[in-house]
Amino acid sequence: MRTDKKKIIGLSCGRKNGNSEILLKEACMGAEELGVESEIIRAMDLKIKPCRGCESCSMAFGQGKEPRCAIKDDDVPWILEKTCLEDCALIVSVPTYHLRANGYFEIIAERLLPTMLSNLRILKKTRVGAIICVGGGEFDWTPLALTTVNIFVQHTRLVVDQIQVNGAGAAGSVLMNEKALARARELGRNVAKAMMKPIEEAKFVGDETAVSCPVCHCNVLQVPGKLPDVYCPVCWIHGIISWDGDKMKVNWNEEDAQHPRFSEYGVSKHMEEVGMKHRRFFGEDQAKVKELIKKYISYGRILKPGASR
Repeated sequence: MRTDKKKIIGLSCGRKNGNSEILLKEACMGAEELGVESEIIRAMDLKIKPCRGCESCSMAFGQGKEPRCAIKDDDVPWILEKTCLEDCALIVSVPTYHLRANGYFEIIAERLLPTMLSNLRILKKTRVGAIICVGGGEFDWTPLALTTVNIFVQHTRLVVDQIQVNGAGAAGSVLMNEKALARARELGRNVAKAMMKPIEEAKFVGDETAVSCPVCHCNVLQVPGKLPDVYCPVCWIHGIISWDGDKMKVNWNEEDAQHPRFSEYGVSKHMEEVGMKHRRFFGEDQAKVKELIKKYISYGRILKPGASR
């Protein structure tokens, strides 16, 4: 990564000067100690619309055309251009209201596809990033936050640090948590240090467990059939879990780790499969679909607010 710019973009998906934004700013202050400037995007101040699932972007890609989002009247394309395409590091900071990252973040993340398909070079991950998640409860109420944010960040960045802060409570209450503030500042410094290195030398320096995925460094595991086989639901890396008394560890498949889900290889394989399905659907299956869908178009009473029975 080029370091002459030495800039971090922070994506804040929480309230203005709320807990997640405070920790993001603390991280930026830490990076500033090492000469790295920062810019912050506050998602809640912007116009954000959810993906409609129209598939126009993926269909265009499959036809050799430029993938474009059908939604033209909001700020998400600009957010994605700033966070995914600019030559900078990225820190994403999100609140955790209900087990996972909040809705503002998820809307942005689900709109990534046309930006990614138009700029597949971002999958080379030549830049670094970090993640901050903040929840009001304890760990039992925030287990999927880092996992869901990694789904977005892993497309474009080598993650070098991430933290989950729990027990934050009301907006601004994290100001009373000196440990969390110090850890956020450390995260910012870790990102700045990684920016100074060739990308091949940048490494993850955050907290890990014996079962953490070697790519996203989360410890959420899925069992595809039966133990001891497990895999990371984010990165699609498989492994074998084992026990030594009450301690667990995972021996991860090294080849999988070289080609995770959100890599050039992983995405290209997925798009090949999607392209085959699209070609079949809009070819031999289209006439059947038009006939079969008729009964569903005419069925059902659709409710709207204020409508009488």
